[in-house]
Amino acid sequence: MDPYINKYKTYRAVVCMGVLFLLISCSTQRLNCQKLNYLSLSEVSNSEQYIIASYPSKNQDNEFLEDRFLFRRSNLSKPDAIEALEEYFCFYKNQTVSNRTYSYRYGRIENRMKLINENIKFSVEVEALYTLTSMIFDDPVYISPVLINKNTGQICNFSREDMDVVYRIYKDWFRRMRKDGFSSISWPLKNSNYMWLGENSVEDIETLISKEM
Repeated sequence: MDPYINKYKTYRAVVCMGVLFLLISCSTQRLNCQKLNYLSLSEVSNSEQYIIASYPSKNQDNEFLEDRFLFRRSNLSKPDAIEALEEYFCFYKNQTVSNRTYSYRYGRIENRMKLINENIKFSVEVEALYTLTSMIFDDPVYISPVLINKNTGQICNFSREDMDVVYRIYKDWFRRMRKDGFSSISWPLKNSNYMWLGENSVEDIETLISKEM
């Protein structure tokens, strides 16, 4: 075989591999957690902090609205809205205690009282997944920011092993939703070994979430 043909084939294979590497790199590095556009952390207060959301909006009366309503009233395009939701994954492994407070629209009253009476805390990484999950609900949100391992019945808000699994579940779910353009939203923890506090009080929780963002 002509040596020049061999050289050309080798060169073409190298170029193709280079292009493939660049495509894979771009897809895996899409989320830059060092430079978030919509989310940030509050100042630390008594060793606690929470996530601050900032979304562009034409409305001037958004100062006291919750993140969920700020998100819905924003003028984000759908691709930007998906990017904004994806930023919540940047708080993975942040086990700082969250001092985020949620209104009466979040969780059943008995579960809100449970958190107070039993002094149940949740971390920033749990807050991130909980707020992300709240974004897909129609009003109100029936769950509370407490993750439970269904096999053990134990709260796992600060269990590294459990949180690693839950984040993998959520990331897989998010990839599926993004691929479909969030046109048919499913329940993130469906058929998993984990649930949010209050989830088992609802007959079919998927009927309560928005089917499209």
